[in-house]
Amino acid sequence: MDTNSTATTPPATAEQRWATGCGIAMVVVTALAVLGAVAVGQLEKSLTGYGHLEGTSGSAAEPLRPGQTVRYDDDLTVTVSPAHREPDDAYSFTITYDNGTDGELRPGGTPPDTGIDTGKSSYAPVVVHGGTPLSPDIPGWGVTVLDQAGSAAVLMPPIPPDGKRTVPVRVKPDKAGSFVTVQVNPEPGGNRDTAYWQFTLG
Repeated sequence: MDTNSTATTPPATAEQRWATGCGIAMVVVTALAVLGAVAVGQLEKSLTGYGHLEGTSGSAAEPLRPGQTVRYDDDLTVTVSPAHREPDDAYSFTITYDNGTDGELRPGGTPPDTGIDTGKSSYAPVVVHGGTPLSPDIPGWGVTVLDQAGSAAVLMPPIPPDGKRTVPVRVKPDKAGSFVTVQVNPEPGGNRDTAYWQFTLG
């Protein structure tokens, strides 16, 4: 007499097969949706040509404070440090470029004599002027950039992918408490948005 018994699994019911099929379908649909969202994001970046600010922070209407960082949609970041007073009543701050893009960045453009400017309507790589981004003509609140050539010399060389560059800037306001605007155009002649910082000196 055979006393061995073989355990048998009852066949899956139609409801169980339907539930399993639905679960697999949901996983496939979710994966396709995620892949589609990534592809759409990459397509949007390729159509815009990169170089746009992420959000409105850093625009002329919403300038940043010193110490804050602006980020571009291709992973370039720019930071303007707080200004520090020096013994001669000048102020110094830095502009740091962190090139997280996959290409070389030329933050100073190509002409070596136009890297740093004080013209309120200038399209130079870096513009420092008195007043605010939207009100640049406040009487008596001008600012002079000192050693423009030295700052431009640091700004000019290209920055390789994953490279970083810190550019020193020295300025002297017409009077203490002046509003100062720093405009950074990271790639003159390109498609990048201009970023703005606003602060006071003194």
